[in-house]
Amino acid sequence: MGSGDSPQQRFGRLLNGHRTGVGMTQHELARAVPIAQSTISDLESGKKATRRAKIEQIDAALGAGGVILNSWDALFSPTGMIGYFREVAEDEQVAFEIREYALGLVPGLVQVEQYARAISELASRYASPGEIDQMVQARLFRQQILDRDHPPVMIVLLDESVLRRRFSDPAVMPTQIDHLLRLTHRPRITIQIIPTDTEDHAGLGGSFRLSTAPDSSPVAYVEGQKTGMSLKQPEIVASYERTFADLQGSALPVAASRSWMEEIRGNIT
Repeated sequence: MGSGDSPQQRFGRLLNGHRTGVGMTQHELARAVPIAQSTISDLESGKKATRRAKIEQIDAALGAGGVILNSWDALFSPTGMIGYFREVAEDEQVAFEIREYALGLVPGLVQVEQYARAISELASRYASPGEIDQMVQARLFRQQILDRDHPPVMIVLLDESVLRRRFSDPAVMPTQIDHLLRLTHRPRITIQIIPTDTEDHAGLGGSFRLSTAPDSSPVAYVEGQKTGMSLKQPEIVASYERTFADLQGSALPVAASRSWMEEIRGNIT
């Protein structure tokens, strides 16, 4: 996807790919919705958007399982999502694998509401309560991809320091760790811990994520305090993939990671 493309163009390519993938013509899709064939054509060419209700019907007609609808929401709905993150959120909707390494904070896709609210308030001290609510709901909305019938494979590597973070509300971290423990029992989610005493730590340069979609090369994403960047150059992405492999090699196995999280959880006072 070209970073300079409009949201309509990116959505149009996604829609076209799903329609042709199931062997349906524009005319057949238009009849199934129903909607004017010219509207389907305009959507796929990126000339215009349409009402969400029609996108919901298109998603159902294509048997897309929410991918089309969720992508539309990520692009066009006023969900409180930060502008630079919209392309990343769109990539999440079509990814079949997401690999994420976290050095400072629990990744957004596996945060509970209390944790998401706490870090949103810290990062946006001058935001109104309504704006904070929008930020939190946008993050929770993204998590719906993990509840699909066929969710993406997700591998999360957490630096131990992430789990030992303290908040003014003492209930935040216990609730968050409990959620992570529940997620470790899902068959397509892997959560591993990198102990703080790991030597030659390959991830001290910062958090990052790698997402892979069908018929697409992996994309790396790194985020600073106030902005983020998608990286698609093959040599740069390959470097992040090597770092991720090194980090996973340093991480505790899944069962040991679960036990370590349980011990950290039990020691929180």
